Amino acid sequence: MNSPASAIALWFLLATTAPLAAQEPATVHTVLPAPATVASGYELPGRTEPLASATLFTRATGIVHERKFDIGDPVKAGDVLAVIDAPELDRAVDAARATVDLATTRAKTASQMAARSARLLSSRALSQDESEQRLSSADESQAALEVAKAELARLEELQKFTTVRAPFAGTISARNFDRGDRMRGDAATSEGWLYRLVRLDTLRFVISATPDLALRLSNESEAAVRFTELPGRVFTAKLSRSSTVFDTSSGTMRAEFLIDNKDLLLPAGLTGLAAFNLPPPAGTVILPTSTLVLRQGRSMVATVNDGKVSYVDVQAGKNSGMTMEVTSAALTPATPVIVNPNALLRLGDPVVVAH
Repeated sequence: MNSPASAIALWFLLATTAPLAAQEPATVHTVLPAPATVASGYELPGRTEPLASATLFTRATGIVHERKFDIGDPVKAGDVLAVIDAPELDRAVDAARATVDLATTRAKTASQMAARSARLLSSRALSQDESEQRLSSADESQAALEVAKAELARLEELQKFTTVRAPFAGTISARNFDRGDRMRGDAATSEGWLYRLVRLDTLRFVISATPDLALRLSNESEAAVRFTELPGRVFTAKLSRSSTVFDTSSGTMRAEFLIDNKDLLLPAGLTGLAAFNLPPPAGTVILPTSTLVLRQGRSMVATVNDGKVSYVDVQAGKNSGMTMEVTSAALTPATPVIVNPNALLRLGDPVVVAH
């Protein structure tokens, strides 16, 4: 007979070598995603900028004879802003005109001589070599005339720069000279400017848009802009353009909106707050915040697919506390998403959905 000790040892051996019983499926609670239909609100700071701005120089060297406008003055396109006296340039233009007259006379004489040489050559009163020399001289005289005309045109263009005109309608925002100052137009530096001109009847409102906002802006996007200095006033701004590039240091994209400012109420450089009300992007659903899983730097949710666990990458959006927006093309309103997924749940593990 076997002893009791032998029976116990045999039972332990059989128990430890027998195949492990299959693990029972975990019980999970699920929720169905709800399509996001409520528009999301965003607020971002921004600053007004002129629609157009220009720093005006003169290419003429001389003394300021007239200064017709000053800071804050409105001007129209083509208005004369300043006049520069440049007597050296005026005398150079006179000399160039005289050179053109002289070259014209010489070219006319050479042309007549060339025409006469053709007749003399036919009657053999002139040699072939002398006739060709006269023709060449006529060509040279004509070329000299064209050079003189080009030099006169160049000097006349420089002479036009003695009158500084407004390139567009706007407001003088700064000036850098007084009457009697000497301007060096032939060696203008960054400090040698005359006026700064800005257009303020329409303003840019510039924001640094975060990715979740920038990727949802379109040509029809509008913002309600408010300024602390103007309580109760709301200005409508419509998207004009965006850089389409995210800045690597800030992670934002420059976007420009236009504000109608015909009454010139708003100055450039004013800081305000832009409010947006944008519909959710396609594929956005609402889920409890407890469904979100973070693994290896990725945002995911656990779903049940044919009774087994599956993980879906999502992009987390606006968080409302108990619920949040997530975006994923793999989620539909019929996809069961696990609430409070156990950290031990692995891809492909069998689960039972609690009802």
